[in-house]
Formats: sequence, C-alpha cells, structure tokens
Amino acid sequence: MLLTELVKKSRNYLHSLAVIEIHDQWLPLSSPSLKDAGTAPHRLNSQGHLAWPKGQQSLWLGQRIAVPETVQGYRVAGLVLRLDLTWWADRATVYVNGQAVHQGDLFDHSVSLCLGEAVTPGQSWEVVLHLISPAHDEGALVRSALRFESPTGIDPDFVATELEILEIFAETLNLQPLEPLLKEGLDTQGQRSILDPLLAEIHEKMQAIATPLGDFTMHLCGHAHLDLAWLWPIAETWQVAQFTFRSVLQLKECYPELTFTHSTPALYAYLQTHVPPLFGQIQEAVAAGWWEVAAGLWVEAELNLIDGEAIARQILYGQQYVQQAFGEISPIAWLPDTFGFPERLPSFLAQGGIRYFVTQKLRWNDTTRFPYSWFVWQDVAGAEVHALMSAPIGEGIDPVKMAAYAQQWWQETGSRRSLWLPGVGDHGGGPTADMLERVRRWQRLGGIGPQWQWTTVRQYLEQLTQETPPTDRWQGELYLEFHRGCYTTHGDQKAAHDRAQRQLQEAERWCALAAITTSFAYPREELKACWQQLLFNQFHDILPGSSIPEVYAEVNATWQELLTKTAAFLDAAQTALCDSINYGEPPVAGAIPVVIFNGEVGDRAGVIHIDLAQLPQGIPSWRVYCPQGNYDLPAQLNPPQGCLTFWTPEVPGIGYTLLWLCPQSRPDPLPIPPLGYVLENNYLHVEIHPTTGEITNLYDKLNHRPCLGDRGNQLQFFQDQGQYWDAWNIDPHYSQHPLPGATLEAIEWVTWHQLEQRLRVKWRFQASQIQQEYVLQYQTPWLRIDTTIDWQEEHILLKAAFPLAIRAEQMTCETPGGVTVRPTLPNPHLSPHEQAKWEVPFLTWVDLSTPEYGVSLLSNGKHGLDAQPHQLRLTLLRSPTWPDPKSDRGQHRFSYGVFPHRGSWQAAAVSQQAARFNHPLRVAIAHRGARPVAPAPLPPQAQLLHWSDARIRCLALKQSEDGQGWQLRVAEVVGEGGTLELHSTLIPWHIKAPQTLLETPAGGANAVTLSRWQIQTFRLYP
Repeated sequence: MLLTELVKKSRNYLHSLAVIEIHDQWLPLSSPSLKDAGTAPHRLNSQGHLAWPKGQQSLWLGQRIAVPETVQGYRVAGLVLRLDLTWWADRATVYVNGQAVHQGDLFDHSVSLCLGEAVTPGQSWEVVLHLISPAHDEGALVRSALRFESPTGIDPDFVATELEILEIFAETLNLQPLEPLLKEGLDTQGQRSILDPLLAEIHEKMQAIATPLGDFTMHLCGHAHLDLAWLWPIAETWQVAQFTFRSVLQLKECYPELTFTHSTPALYAYLQTHVPPLFGQIQEAVAAGWWEVAAGLWVEAELNLIDGEAIARQILYGQQYVQQAFGEISPIAWLPDTFGFPERLPSFLAQGGIRYFVTQKLRWNDTTRFPYSWFVWQDVAGAEVHALMSAPIGEGIDPVKMAAYAQQWWQETGSRRSLWLPGVGDHGGGPTADMLERVRRWQRLGGIGPQWQWTTVRQYLEQLTQETPPTDRWQGELYLEFHRGCYTTHGDQKAAHDRAQRQLQEAERWCALAAITTSFAYPREELKACWQQLLFNQFHDILPGSSIPEVYAEVNATWQELLTKTAAFLDAAQTALCDSINYGEPPVAGAIPVVIFNGEVGDRAGVIHIDLAQLPQGIPSWRVYCPQGNYDLPAQLNPPQGCLTFWTPEVPGIGYTLLWLCPQSRPDPLPIPPLGYVLENNYLHVEIHPTTGEITNLYDKLNHRPCLGDRGNQLQFFQDQGQYWDAWNIDPHYSQHPLPGATLEAIEWVTWHQLEQRLRVKWRFQASQIQQEYVLQYQTPWLRIDTTIDWQEEHILLKAAFPLAIRAEQMTCETPGGVTVRPTLPNPHLSPHEQAKWEVPFLTWVDLSTPEYGVSLLSNGKHGLDAQPHQLRLTLLRSPTWPDPKSDRGQHRFSYGVFPHRGSWQAAAVSQQAARFNHPLRVAIAHRGARPVAPAPLPPQAQLLHWSDARIRCLALKQSEDGQGWQLRVAEVVGEGGTLELHSTLIPWHIKAPQTLLETPAGGANAVTLSRWQIQTFRLYP
C-alpha cells in the first residue's frame, strides 16, 4: 500500500471510531414530541440532505440518541459526546429533553452541542429540531452526526484531523516514520487500551514530522459581518449590533486572548447616540488595543453606482468620525462584500489616509479565478494601495480548512503568514465560545500545523508588508464576475439615489457661493447630515436592490426627506443670490426678472421651461428680454403644456445671468406639427417609424453621416429567471430567450416648435405600459428619450438597443472618478476574464468610437449595459422576485440620450455633454423689491467660479470641516492633464494649499497643473 493511501485509510479509520452519522435516522414529528413520531425516517434527497419545501414552511424532526458501548470496537465510556448539526433554515431551534438549548438561522447555521461531559453506555437524550424553511429556497438539514472526544487529551478524531493536515502539506514533509505506527493502528480493532497509547505515539511522531509547519503563522481575528440591511429591516440591524458587540465584550472576559475587528462608522455613531454605555465599553476596548475599527468608509458601500465625490465623502466622514471617536484614522478599507470595485478607487483611498484594501468578494467570480491574493492595486493616476484578498468571512474554527488555506496562501504569495477571520456573519453574531474553546483545545493539545496567534488585522497587514511586500500588480477595475443584475434591479432606488446625489451636490455648491457673496449662513452641519444619510443608503445591499420590501419602506422615506431638505437648501441659497442682485429698471412695465443659474464649469446656453402657474394670470403672452445684449430671445408660449419655453444665451459657468419676462398683448400661436414623424434641429435629423415607434434614421447634419446601423431604440424583452441569487444575477443565457416585442398603441406630437420638438410613443407589453417621448431641442446636439413605464412583469429583462454605423473593439464608460475602457463582445481573442464582462456598470455616459467618429449614450438613472462592436444596449428594467417579491413593479421615470460626435470622446467633450444632460440650467423667478442681503448689490450677470480648461471637472465646493476657508475638489477627466487657473467676476479666489480628502495638508507646492487623471483638493480663501 502506498504511504499516501495508508495515511488516508488511517485517517478515515480513526474518524470512524469517533463519529456516528445519524442523518438518516430523523423521524418526522406532527408535534414537538417524540410520542407523535412517524414510523419511517425522513427521506434524504440526492445530495444527502434532508429537505422540505421553501416558503417559511415548518418542519419538526426528532430522534432518541443513546450512548453505545463501543463505536467500531472503541469504548466510549467517559468521553464527551457532541451533536454536530448544520442546516439551511430561516430559523432553527434545537430541543434536548424538552428544553430549547440553541437557536440559529441562515447565517448562524451550525452548532456543536455538548450532550454529555462524561457519558456512560445506555445514557440517552430526546433531541427535537424545529426548522423553518427560507422564503426563497428549500430548507435542508445538511448534516447531523455524533462525535466523541476526550475531555483531557487527544482522541481518534483529533489524530485523524492531524493526519489530514499532514496530507495537505505532504509534498514538503517526510511521512515515512509514520508508516509502522499507522499499520499498527489499523490492526488494533478499536481496542481503546491499545489504541490510546498508540495515538499518543502517533501524535508525538507527527509533531516531529510537522516541525517545518511551525514556521507558518495564522493570525486570528474575530469578525462579525453585519449587513446594515438585507433580509431584515434596518431597525433590526441596530438590535443585532448591540447583541453582537455585547457578546464580544462578554467573551473577552472569559477569553483574554480574543481580538476583534469591525467596520462601519455609521454603526458606531448610532450606538454613541442611542446606547452610550455600550459605546463607552467599545471605546475602552479600542483603547486597550484588542478591538479594531477597520473602517475607512462610512459604510461598506456599493461603489460602482455612486460618483467619485460620494466615494470621497464615504472616506472623509468615515475617517473623520473614527478620528474623533477613537483617536486615529483607519489605515484599512474593509470591504469584504461589496460587488466589485471601480478603477479609480486607489486614488480616493490613498488620499484618505488608507494604505490597505481588504475584500474577499472576488472569490465569488463565476468565470475565472482572480489571480492574486496579495498585490499592489494601482490606478491610472499612479495611486497605490496594498490589496488583500482575504480568507472567506463567516467561517468557524476548522483546523483542516485553516491549514489548507494557509498552504494555498503560501503557494500564492510566498508568505507563511496568513489571516483567518472566525465569526458568524451577515446577520452579525461574531466569534462564539465554541470557536474560542476549539482554538484553546487545539493549542493545548499541540495540534500540528500553522501556529495560531490572536492579533488585529492591522497588526497582521503591517507584519505581512514588512516581511513579504506585495510584488504582483493589478491595474484597472476589480470587476466582479457575478451580481451583474445589481446595476439595474430596483430601478426606483437608483433613480432616487441619483436625484438625491445630484441635488445635494448642487445645494452644497450654491450654499457655498451664496455664503461667500451674501450674508447667507452656510448650513454645514445640516448638509453633513444629508451626506451621511445618502452615504448610508449607498450600502451594498440597499442601493443594488437586493433587500426585502421592509428595507425599502424605510429607505424611501429617507429619500423623500433628503430631496425635500436639499431642495430647500438649494432654493434658499439661490434666493439669497437673487435677492442681492441689482436688477436696475425693468425694460417695460410689468416685466418680471428671472435668474438663470449654471452650476457646471463652462458657459452654456439652453432651453428653459417656466411653469405658467408661477406667472401672473391673465397675460396673453410673454417675450423674453436679455439686458446684456438688449435683444429678445426665442420664446414660445405653450398653453397645452402649461409652460413658457425660451432659449437663454450662454450663462457663465458656475454663475448666473438675469433675464426679463415682458408681457405681450397678443399670444403667439403654436405651429402646426408636420404629418410625418421627423424631429430636426441644426445638429440632427431624426425619423421615427410610424408603426414601430423606433428610430429609423438618426442623421448627423454637421458631419454628414448616418449614425445607425439598424433601427435605433429597439425595446427588447428577454426571459430572465433560474438564478438562485435572483435580484443579483442576470441569467447568463438571457439572450437565448427573447420574447415578442411590445405593441405600439399610439404615436402623437406633444410639442413641435422651433425650441422643442417632442413626440410621444406608447406601447403595451403584456401587463405593462411603456411611454417614451423623443425630445429634440434648439441648438442641442443630442436626442433625449424621456421614459415612463408602468412595469408589471415577473422575471423579464428589458433593454434598449442602438445598432450603430461604426465598429469598435472597445467602449469607454464613465465610472467613479474617471473612465474605464472595456471590450465589446463577442471577441474570442480576449481573456476569459474580459469575456466575462458581458454586462457592465457605468455612471452617466458610455461611448463607442473610432478615431474619426463615435456615438455616446447619455443616461439619467440607468447604469447597466452590454456592448457589441457595432451596438450599445442599455439595460432598463428587471423584475426578480427574491428577496423582494414585487421588485421593480410599478412606475419608473428616467431619461437617456443619443449623442453622435466627430472624433474621440475626449475631442467631443462627452463628459461635459453628459454633465449638461444631467444638470440642466435652473431658473428662479426673482422678487423685485426684496431687501438685499449682500454688503453690496450683485451685478445682473456673474461668473462666481471659473477655469477655462474643460478637461478639469468640479467635484465639490464646500466649506472646510474646520470652518476655515473652502474646499474645492477637482478631477482631470480625459487623461491629458490640465491647468487650474481660477477666475471670477466677483470673488478673488486664492489657492492656499493642496489638501488630502481629509482636508489636511497634502504637502508639495500649490501646483495648479493637474497630471493625467489626477483628483486634487484645494483649500481656498476668497
């Protein structure tokens, strides 16, 4: 017999002397009593599981467990008897002799119960299990076994475990000295008097053989992954956190060696406010050095769907809180469960004082295995962080599994120093007494393998960096080959988030400008509270749409509150500016001043709509007068739509301009729409098919070329089902399951005049109504498609396809803080990882270009797409049923646009066009006669903050956290570098010093030249 076969046979034999499988002996019960047990055991399925139907179904099982004289000849009297159980159940309760002794759930899904400390043959227990199946999945009792172990020394199962560890490291160890002992052990026939001394001898021999494994160190740090919301409401999270943290503090009293790490400043902030005594204990634990706050970000956020400034605030407010509450910032970005990471994240982390990035999520990839476990992650600006692909979270103490991980880590990194994170997770829980006892027993008995050492994660990372600095490098996004549906699921959450994110940034910017130029009081704390609520809602199971309905009932109220508050701040700031403007004399009696605000860098013109309900009644019509040039502007009264539409000339970038509405005695008649369905301005000629409602011709008049390769805006429907992670995953084979298209019900003109042409198309698809309005405005280079859908489908995917008259092997997507270039598919020459990018996230634009020509899709509220060499296709809606049975059902409103252009996306300033698409000019009807609130009246037109380099985008303008000056954050967004030279017609801006994201000095000169892709913050003084 080969030695390897002998080791394996011995290991299995010893295991059989200590473990009795009882999985096939559970009797179904009709009540919580064995008296009502059935006569036949519950059947096992093909996987060997004891399964029952999904949908919160109850199952009672029971059996009488008795101690035998021997197990395979091995006498068990005086040993400890444990019952090992593993289940897949929403709730699990274990009863022993009528008493509930343990409760668990989907996440706390296993237990090792001690039935007896020193058992005697014939001793028995009645064990009853009450299991509730998950709502979304069949329940299962996965494993059940009895295990005998020695109360003081080694035993057959302990030695069997050591043998399995030797097998893991067999290639590097000499196992030959074990051969005679193992053969002798197989001949003992389980006689305890002979075997026990032999086990001690085998154990001693293995310790000598495994001496090289003593060079391996496995750092242990307790962990309790706690989703702020998922299959439970947010309110429950606060209670689970208290239970988890109290449990950890209590364990520390009994197990002084314990260390623990936990993230999420938002959670600590809640405890500080609502449970001060518990928070005080945590502060003491952090000060003592055994409790680690591995925070870095305010929450463990979804990072693909939020913009760069939101990532900056996650870091700023997370680190600021940790500094204030615990004395120092965290060097760790702890993101074990986030669904992929954008390319520019290293720049944000590095500028936020973060040196280490930790995740384990890429282990979930469905196509390829991520190649590195310990590496330098570098972005295109040159920023770097050390990245750790950690061991899986939510694990227990299993010496074999831990040894296998240590060996794998050594092979991948060359380091004998690894990290293990024991603790029940997802729904909190953390390390348990059983886990800690297992560690103690293994160490006390001298179990072979890596040496276990309790430390913090930071201590581990610092030692690892010193001994084995990472040599592998990764550039680009960390794309998760999984959970691709999260870019689209629960579209209402994406829409609410995007609107709140934009409005908060605009409010903050205008509040800053109003505070600098008038006596307006900057609402710093109120804006910070709004930011913290937005950041909380970006949690990785809220924004992706993967929570239960109760979560969204809570979150929707906060969206409404955010929108109400930020709208009030924005209106108040712009009103303060309006009230400070010197309007001069009106051009005619009854004229009304209006102020147009441009919140983006760069002068811009545009079409403005004013609700007629805001204007005096009884006026037949209005003309719009521009005092800067002393001329009237194109305008159109549109009573059917209840609005006055006009064209404003260029409004200064981050500035405003004054116009006048002058009453007229005669109304302007609306032009009569043409018979066909053609929209046209000086940029585009668009034809809509009268029986399909699709775009049959999109012609670029400036460049004299058609843009489409086939009908544009094809609404395509696919069956999308069969995925276990329903809300998370799109069926990889959805394209093989197309459905018949929608039926056109109506097509009609809504508006047709010089300033705006708007054509409405209505379709029906099964139980859903779809309405789209094609909108082409005066002097505007894109076609906008305003969409309203009453979606009532189940497991159906909706996409909008744009076949194009160009072909490219790559597309460019806006992602947080910059862009990401991705392949168009299919392309068999690409790596499997690149081919796995068949659905990808983006923010507000995606571009398919050749050096000569390109087409961009602009988006407001939609973030998933796929691309072929000649086609871009937006993902508009999904309709999963778990964990929210009604996900995506109901009303949806969003817009997307088509922007053809000459040359590359950089040359066409696509980023700037997308910003204009999503941040339209704002109009305020001023109140003449209001008392100025500024030291001196403001001019009728002003540029408050400006720079001429369009490659540099403004991310934020805010008051400094310390109240001293203002913070301007900018990003170079085209990859060419740029120069920041501040100008204003009112404010003498001075750059005092470059800053980090934490608003501390960054060092270096006050350079105004930004390198390629650089993100930079400056402290300004007006």
